[in-house]
Amino acid sequence: MAEAGLFRRLDTVLLRVHDVDAAKAWYRAKLELVPAFEDATERLVVFGLGGGASLTLWELKRGESLPVSPGLVTTFPIFAVDDARHTWHVLRERDVLVDPVVEAGGVLSFEFRDLDGNRLEVCQVA
Repeated sequence: MAEAGLFRRLDTVLLRVHDVDAAKAWYRAKLELVPAFEDATERLVVFGLGGGASLTLWELKRGESLPVSPGLVTTFPIFAVDDARHTWHVLRERDVLVDPVVEAGGVLSFEFRDLDGNRLEVCQVA
């Protein structure tokens, strides 16, 4: 039996973006992520996240749109960190709009958005 039910692990979280080249540059500059794989034909880039998981940015096709609006609940990645407050300050210094750090149930976390408005979260388990 696998470690995660029927599955070995989570492979990737996929986020749709308007311009994969601009998004790749943003994720590199703001989050220090380095592409592990790129497909110019499919217009996607994959960033390794450690532990075997990855984050895939995939450009919207003509006529597609992002399902992002204020208050809309969607699937989003949560990045684990050792120090949420430090990460908050680093992102803020890089001109990323970050929500306040909140503490609940022994977890420090905050949300932020990428240049396409995709929701991202940072979490530190105390």
